Amino acid sequence: MNSDDKLRLLAQEWGIQMEYDGWCGHRQVCEPPTLRALLSALGIEAHSDAAVSDALRAHRAAVSARHLPHEHVALAGASVEIAAPSACEWHVLDAEGNEVQAGRGETEITLQALPVGYFTLVVESADWSEEVFILSRPEATPDIAALTGTRTGWGVSGALYALRSASNGGLGNYSDLASAMGVLGQSGALFFGINPIHALGWAANDTISPYSPSHRGFLNIDHIAAEGGLGPTPVDTLVDYVGFRARHRMALEAEYERFERGAAPISTSAFRSFCEREGAELTQFASFETTSERHGSDFRDWPAHLRNPSGPKAGPRGMFHKWLQWQAKTQIESAQKAAREGGMALGLYLDLAVGARPGGAEVWMHQDIVAHGVSIGAPPDHLSPGGQSWTLAAYAPNKLSQNRYEPIRSLLSKLMARAGIVRIDHVLGLMRSFWVPDDGSPGGYVKQPFDSLLAVVAIEAWRNRCLVVGEDLGLVPPGFRERLNNSGLYSYAVWQYETEGDGLPPAQHMRPFSMTCFGTHDTPTIHGFWRGRDIEWWRKLGWLTAEQAEANHGSRAQQRNSLRQHCNVPPSATQGDIRKAIHTGLAQSPAALATVQLDDVFGCEDSQNLPGTINEHPNWRRRLPVAVEDFATSPAIAETGALMAPTRGTPAVDINREPDTCLT
Repeated sequence: MNSDDKLRLLAQEWGIQMEYDGWCGHRQVCEPPTLRALLSALGIEAHSDAAVSDALRAHRAAVSARHLPHEHVALAGASVEIAAPSACEWHVLDAEGNEVQAGRGETEITLQALPVGYFTLVVESADWSEEVFILSRPEATPDIAALTGTRTGWGVSGALYALRSASNGGLGNYSDLASAMGVLGQSGALFFGINPIHALGWAANDTISPYSPSHRGFLNIDHIAAEGGLGPTPVDTLVDYVGFRARHRMALEAEYERFERGAAPISTSAFRSFCEREGAELTQFASFETTSERHGSDFRDWPAHLRNPSGPKAGPRGMFHKWLQWQAKTQIESAQKAAREGGMALGLYLDLAVGARPGGAEVWMHQDIVAHGVSIGAPPDHLSPGGQSWTLAAYAPNKLSQNRYEPIRSLLSKLMARAGIVRIDHVLGLMRSFWVPDDGSPGGYVKQPFDSLLAVVAIEAWRNRCLVVGEDLGLVPPGFRERLNNSGLYSYAVWQYETEGDGLPPAQHMRPFSMTCFGTHDTPTIHGFWRGRDIEWWRKLGWLTAEQAEANHGSRAQQRNSLRQHCNVPPSATQGDIRKAIHTGLAQSPAALATVQLDDVFGCEDSQNLPGTINEHPNWRRRLPVAVEDFATSPAIAETGALMAPTRGTPAVDINREPDTCLT
């Protein structure tokens, strides 16, 4: 066996995919430089032929020495059977370390039915002892019928930062969110979807993308509604983040000083309880934020002794950053409560971003689990023909498994506790993740522990009674969507990405077990789609030649013609007529969930984001033309509700039924 063959064998044993089907059917093969870079990211030495041979021997020896699997996914409410190589005694511990079962086996370990949750099986034999991490998952995540009593529903999505109001000072906040959801709920919407609200970092003053967070387990403080307000949103159509943050943070500092001087006992007690519940994780995050104020937002540039979480201490300033998280959490929970009380059955629909920035708090806190030297990305596809490197950190699957998925469990638990729906961005990452090496080598796919990650999603969703949508766009392997749907995760169907011949299909062809929409923040709006604004942007940026742009406009004309036919759009239709026809199609589709964008409701032309750009396009900055105070009297919102509500919301089940006792 030559050295390259050994390298390929080692890579395969660590879950690296040797080849994959690329865009337009081209077969892509991972060459040795990519394999070495991906193995290094997993913590496997493969820089030389000798290192590859040593790593291969060590891995096989470790596999041979193991008597039981490292982890086991079980179905809650059903008995669990695990083969044992010899007679042994065993006991099961719950997440708090309490013994819940014990027994003895000869050739098999048989556990009684377990409830939903995480458990440790401790096994002892005459000459060996091992632990097995057990993920006891429900059969499926909650669906719309279980949570709302209806078979279908609809909602609205929009950018939180884009909301205008009489007091937010320039950036939509959590108070605006509550106001918006109140009106939309009265129009019949079950949910309101917003951009991720993960923490961007106090010192990351230039970071504006909600998909480039510092830590996904903590909250974006830019959206905290300042006491007394900051005045009306400026008339400008684009957000000035730097100017807003200067005013906003000065107001937050002053508010915290007032809190310290004269907080009511009940507020002091609530804040103290929050800090105690969040524990060491909050303290570490506050330490990062405090240190970043002096040394910058990227911990990789900090003095060496501070680059490890055991180095810096939060100090008195850390209490301010804890208080900010408490304020954000309190305001989000108030918004969700107001939405539910106002008739919005699901309320908040939140996104889980793909990953965190390499120099941010999440990576700093979990350096021993992160894959170093790579970024999460995507191969070339219809979203970005040149491929994408998202400059986001990936967790190494082998290290994540060793740590029992704790970071992911924590992220999902916090997010799902605040929302009625969570959308997992790029859900394909549960099965395989495309890693782009920092050394310039081409990227490749790394296998993920799909069954275990899917179990974690199901457990946390069941615990929090949260509906889950998997954003399954792009290059999806055969059978992947079926696995998601069988576990209760809804697919994500973007109408303008669906194809049928040379055009788009009728809305009646949308997948029933999905959330459907015409577009997203990454796509042109209805108005922009109709005019080919995205094509013109691609041409302007040099991504298309004039001839290619002309061909794309020709394809777009065919798509428009198919929509005219399916939606009965006459040649003389106005943009308002087109918007109404497409929303009517969404309302009548068989998809369980349908979403309309606020940008479309208000007839906006330009998109919120153009994938593959940073400064070339005004990403994450466009404001809505209508203030939240005017939502209640907006003809566009009233018209949208009148279109969507009558055809969606058929009663299905009794939502007050008791859960299965075997799962509790």
